[in-house]
Amino acid sequence: MTFLHPLALVGLAAAAIPALLHLLERRAPPEADFPPLRYLSEAERQSARRLKLRHLLLLVLRTALIALVVLAAARPLVPSRGSGGGAAHQPTALVVILDNSLSSGVVVDGRPLLDRLKAVARASVAHAGSADRLWLMLADGVARAGSRDALLATIDSATVAPRRLDVTAAVAQAARLVDAEPLPGREVHVISDLQRTALSVGGGEASVPRGVRVLALAPPGQATPNRGVAAARVTDGAVAIAVAGTPGTGPAPVTVRLRDRDVGRALAAPGSGVTVPLPAVAPGWLVGEVALDPDELRFDDRRAFAWRVAPPGAVRAEPGTGPFVAAALAVLEQGKRVGSGSEVVIGERTQAAPGRSVVLPPADPALVGQANRALAARGVHWRFGEPGTPGPIASSILGGIAGIAVARRYRIAPANGGGGRGTGNDTTTLATVNEEPWLVREGDVLLVGSRLDTAWTALPASPAFVPFLDALVNRLARGEALVVEAEGVPGVQFHVRGTDTVGATVYGPDPRESDLTPASADNVRRSLGAAVFEEARFAAERFAGTRRADASGLLLALALLVAAVELGVATLTH
Repeated sequence: MTFLHPLALVGLAAAAIPALLHLLERRAPPEADFPPLRYLSEAERQSARRLKLRHLLLLVLRTALIALVVLAAARPLVPSRGSGGGAAHQPTALVVILDNSLSSGVVVDGRPLLDRLKAVARASVAHAGSADRLWLMLADGVARAGSRDALLATIDSATVAPRRLDVTAAVAQAARLVDAEPLPGREVHVISDLQRTALSVGGGEASVPRGVRVLALAPPGQATPNRGVAAARVTDGAVAIAVAGTPGTGPAPVTVRLRDRDVGRALAAPGSGVTVPLPAVAPGWLVGEVALDPDELRFDDRRAFAWRVAPPGAVRAEPGTGPFVAAALAVLEQGKRVGSGSEVVIGERTQAAPGRSVVLPPADPALVGQANRALAARGVHWRFGEPGTPGPIASSILGGIAGIAVARRYRIAPANGGGGRGTGNDTTTLATVNEEPWLVREGDVLLVGSRLDTAWTALPASPAFVPFLDALVNRLARGEALVVEAEGVPGVQFHVRGTDTVGATVYGPDPRESDLTPASADNVRRSLGAAVFEEARFAAERFAGTRRADASGLLLALALLVAAVELGVATLTH
């Protein structure tokens, strides 16, 4: 048992007052032993015994009355499993996880699911007391500490976020947070639609410390049919579209829009993809959109795409670059990916005149110094260094060449001897071998650590060589960057170098959010270490481990009963 006002227990000292009064009222009657009064003395002794018993009863009743009033004033709390807004609980560290990820925007029975989730989260925070330690975690995975009123305001203002929350990782983080607090209660409330894809990939389990209660709102029992645009990428004059969604959902029309004009349509179902040709357009950066017919989840029905329309690069390979480069350029020229000219020159030295150069190391080691002097004259801050150790290629920009073996190479090092990845704002390391630069761009010059020959690397003999040379000439040497995708509010952000637009990032939701299949209760228990409850039971279980009922009302009622009995006994005494 605990007390809300323990200092009031000092009043229990008043319970000794009735005993003191009774002791003070004790008087020794005078002794008289007259024979005629023996009968009266015997009657008096019998009456005194009855009075003594009544006085003792009054002493007990009055003492109990004072004790009950004092205990009631101290407001004792006793363990209780009952629910209700007035139920108190011991101080608790609580993290409320409100999953406002994109899937929470699905409309169920004419109402966004997020509204229901917010109501449950609001009730959890509203039932917290002043002694509780509170955090709120949204789809961004950030645990926000704050007062009850501040977190309630955050919940009320929460909207659907275009991102995915890994609920398993969020529970693990929240459990560690509350476990570090020295409070009697530690709870994590998971309020989410608990779609199957919200749990960690591979069936990972959250590590929940002992003593931490994890409560999860039960997911809906039935999956909502849904389709969403998972990806839209432009390749060779066509946009490749991937559609995601709830398995079993039928196909739907996909519309491709360019400059607010429909330029193509196709039919696709979740898990499938289609390719829609794009019309011929003038050179430049263009932005388009892929759209699905609206369904119960509107936030994934559209996705932007961007690409740059540019004439093929004019390329010249100097003598000595090798047969593999010549053959690959012939294939690209036949496919109209490159043309003849000197816009980009591939060779062992940079161009004397301004232009773009792809510089390969000399076949003769004696000519390395001459190549480095040419780089210095061009203003490039990188040099070919000593031979490097063999290893596989690693590149996040040119994924097709990752893992290909390099047998011979020169280390590419900054001219100033620094150990960094670049010497200027216009320097980028595009690929590495053994974590050392292997492909570096500075301005209009690209340095490759190996000759493009099978004696140096297996790259020329691999299927990735022609696409690599295409990217090297048309994208990297000409200053263009990849069109990359990132999670966020749908849209396109262009990247500028100087006055040129050199790349773009296309933002959109995680495709996994489109699959609205709920996780099973067993999977939730196993992955989150949580007890899964429907909404009514969830409300009853929150703070149940430390819930206490206020017994002061019962004590006051008992005090009234004791007072009535005392009054009756006192009246009979007189």
